[in-house]
Amino acid sequence: MQWKDEFKIGIPIIDTQHKQLFLCENELSAALTKGLRPAAIDNFLTQLGFYVTRHFSMEEHYMEQSSYPGLSEQLEAHRSFALRFTEIQEEFIQTGLNPSVVHAIQNELSAWLKNHVLGLDLTFGAYYQEKKREKNTQP
Repeated sequence: MQWKDEFKIGIPIIDTQHKQLFLCENELSAALTKGLRPAAIDNFLTQLGFYVTRHFSMEEHYMEQSSYPGLSEQLEAHRSFALRFTEIQEEFIQTGLNPSVVHAIQNELSAWLKNHVLGLDLTFGAYYQEKKREKNTQP
């Protein structure tokens, strides 16, 4: 799945982070066609863990700041995503590189991009931009 400008939510740092996640998914797909090594999956999961921590924290800050009514749904989605990737990382540690781990990573990341980034996050972006316009038009 390729990043498109229409996926932007209008918060530059968040948009940059989302774009990076799309790039990660593309890099993983490319690596799969060339053959993966355990070190590459370990690195990918580690980097994804760092990304999740930074990105979710920042995104939630903007949601709190704007009194976003969908914050609790977002918090739950973020928690579930982080938990799922922790489970996948644990499976990788216990069983090593195997098709189950690779497919789980691909499926979860692809679903996240389609359902969350292009769903819930775009909804938040529209809300955030409307709040910003309202604030800028008030005397």
